Amino acid sequence: MADFNVKEIQQLKLKIQIAEKSLLVGVVATGFAIYYDTFFGPLVLVLIILLIVRSRWKKKLKQKEYLAKIVEERTIELRVQRDQVMQESEKLSNALDALAEAQDELVRNERLATVGQLTKGLVDRILNPLNYINNFASLSVDLVAELKKNITDEQAVMTKELYVDSVEILEMITNNLQKITEHGANTVRIVKAMEELLKDHKGNFTAADINNLCKVNLDVVTKLYDKEIEEKQIELTFEGLALPLMIDINIEQMSKVLLNIYRNALYALLKKAEKETYSPKLQVRVRREGQFIVIYIHDNGIGIEESIKNRVFEPFFTTKPTSEASGIGLYLSREVVLNHKGILTVTSEKNNFTEFEVKVPIHQNIEIKEASDESE
Repeated sequence: MADFNVKEIQQLKLKIQIAEKSLLVGVVATGFAIYYDTFFGPLVLVLIILLIVRSRWKKKLKQKEYLAKIVEERTIELRVQRDQVMQESEKLSNALDALAEAQDELVRNERLATVGQLTKGLVDRILNPLNYINNFASLSVDLVAELKKNITDEQAVMTKELYVDSVEILEMITNNLQKITEHGANTVRIVKAMEELLKDHKGNFTAADINNLCKVNLDVVTKLYDKEIEEKQIELTFEGLALPLMIDINIEQMSKVLLNIYRNALYALLKKAEKETYSPKLQVRVRREGQFIVIYIHDNGIGIEESIKNRVFEPFFTTKPTSEASGIGLYLSREVVLNHKGILTVTSEKNNFTEFEVKVPIHQNIEIKEASDESE
C-alpha cells in the first residue's frame, strides 16, 4: 500500500471520528434545545450537515480502502513476478556462466588434443634417433681419447708439427662431440616435456590439508636448494591458515604446481643475488576468501619484464637457458589449476618482486576420496 493512501485513509478515519463525536454532542444539544425550546432549528440543520459530511467521508473512505487493497494486491503480485524474474535471471546467468566455462573447457581440451596429436607421433620418432646420437657421441668421445693416447705413444716417430696438428684436431673433435652430447641432452629434455603434455592432469581428487601441502613442498625445495639458501642467506617464511582446512585437490598435480613455482622463485632470488647484495626473501601465504583458497607465493628476485609477462604461461616459453628449463612448467601449472576450476595469475615488477596467486575452490562438487583411501 502506498504511503499517500495510508495517510489519506488515516485522515478520513480521524475526520469520521470527529464527525461522530460532533453528532453525539449535537444530539445532546438538540435534546437540551427541545427542553428549553431554543435554537432547535439551527441545531437540527447542523446535525443534518454533519450526517451528510460523515456519509460522504465514509463513502470516500470505502473507495480509498478499496483502491488501497487493489494497489496492495497488485504490488504483491508485481513483487512475486519480480522475484520470479530475478530467479529466472539468476538461473539464466548461472547457465550462461556454466556454458562459458564449458566452452572454455572445450576450447582448452581441443587445444590440448591438437597438441597431443601433433606430439604423440613425433615423440618416439625424435626420441629414438636422439638416443642414438647421444650414445654414439659419448662413445666417440671415448674413442677420441684412446686415439689421442695412441698418438701420444707414437709421438717419437711423428714430426712435431704433425703431432701438434693431430692433437689439436682431436681436441676440436672432442669439443664438438661434447656440444653434440650437451645439445642432444637438451633436446631430449624438450621432447620429454612434450611427452608430459600428453599426460592426463585431471581427476583423482582427494581431501587434503592445504597448510600441510604447502609446507611439505616448501620443505622439499628447501632441502634441494639447501646449499644455495645457506650461502645466499635466503629467508623463507610460511604463513598458513590459523586452523587446518581440508580442500579437494589432486595432491600429486598440485604439488607439482607448488614445487615449480617455488623453484622459479628461488631461481629469481639466486640470479639477483649474483648481480647485487641484498636480502633475498621467499614468502608463502595461505588465505581463505569465501569458498576459495588462495596461495600467494612472493619473492623479491629479478622480477619479470613487462614485455614478456603475458607470455610466461605459453608452452615452451622460458627466459632460462635451454640447458636449465624446457618452458612447460608454468603452462602445465596453469592447466592443473584450471582443472581444479581455479585460476593462476602473476604480478611482477622488473628487479623488484614477483608474486604468483593460486586460487582454487575448497570443494569440487564431486565424489572425493579420503586421504587414507588414496594412500591405500
